Amino acid sequence: MKKKRQESFYIIVQPGLEALCASELAKCLGDNAPPCQIEHGGIGFSGCLNELYQASLWLRSASRILVRFGQFTCRDFPTLYRKAKNLPWGMYLRHAGVLQVQASCRGSRLNHTGRIAETLSDACARALGQEPTSRTGDNNVPPQTLFVRLHNDICTLSMDCSGDHLHRRGYRTQTTAAPLRENLAAACLLQYRWSGRQAFLDPFCGSGTFAIEAALIAGNRPAGAQRDFAFMNWPGYRQGLWQAIQLQAEQQQRAVKVPIFASDRDPRALEAAKINARNAGVYDTISWQQQSIENLSLPIENGLWLCNPPYGERLESEISTSQRLRQLQQLHRQRLPSWQAAALLPTCPHTACRALLKFSNGGLDVGLFPISKETPRAPSS
Repeated sequence: MKKKRQESFYIIVQPGLEALCASELAKCLGDNAPPCQIEHGGIGFSGCLNELYQASLWLRSASRILVRFGQFTCRDFPTLYRKAKNLPWGMYLRHAGVLQVQASCRGSRLNHTGRIAETLSDACARALGQEPTSRTGDNNVPPQTLFVRLHNDICTLSMDCSGDHLHRRGYRTQTTAAPLRENLAAACLLQYRWSGRQAFLDPFCGSGTFAIEAALIAGNRPAGAQRDFAFMNWPGYRQGLWQAIQLQAEQQQRAVKVPIFASDRDPRALEAAKINARNAGVYDTISWQQQSIENLSLPIENGLWLCNPPYGERLESEISTSQRLRQLQQLHRQRLPSWQAAALLPTCPHTACRALLKFSNGGLDVGLFPISKETPRAPSS
């Protein structure tokens, strides 16, 4: 891929987080941010390598970034092969053997995903001047995923830019029961417009995701600084550009000047959180306490309290969610009445309290429910 070549990118986003991610995108790309197209579960935008690298490095709430490099009408396999063979596969692959195809079909004559994948793999190999049957690849190069969508006979091909899911920051080596994904924790913080100007608390810290993401935001540390991306294996990867963007990000980091508190009554969970925080380079910016929320005492009069308390399937009913909210509201009044507070709990169709965000975590539909009366304004897109 050429440095100045304009491409069509697509950010996959957890449904419910589109506006937050679009605001992030505008911020990380600055004054030259291109207009974006928001739809359910994704955001489209145009840009060059610089925009791809910036978005990959900085976006906290995104799930994955794709580059859309082909779209055409197709109703039979010979047409699929012929049109796909003419696409610029060489910008993303050196060898067709590393290609992995994920296909989905709806309302199209071509609906055999296995044969679609085989046809596209053959077309890619032929475009690269390789034998279609040669799919051993290079064991030293990670697989490159191609996402194919056939909808009403329109075939859209998108190459994965990210590799691992973007919530995998690289710091979480220790887990606890029902961990919260890093991008979802960041989305909750961004919903409250938290930027490190007030104290933060997670009284059910588990593996530490909320507190670590809070420390990264407070220090203006990019989400993707400790990981690799699929685009690093492309023939057109510009290592110098990537290093320059990373250096600029390092120069923009700042000292964390507000207290960040993480507590849990389980010593094993707290130790896991500490290890993850060390991996993320933010251990010293977080104050750790092995303490239950009922006995928690903080020297700060106000701040933001977010938590992901234990719930699981045993709390899926509306009554259980409402009861849990009332318990947390009572603790809020008793312990930290002047703090903004919210909790992640299972969503229910007729619950009295409105969730500020709704998404899926660990296969369970959850919402960010306000505990305190003061709630944040909705982010603009």
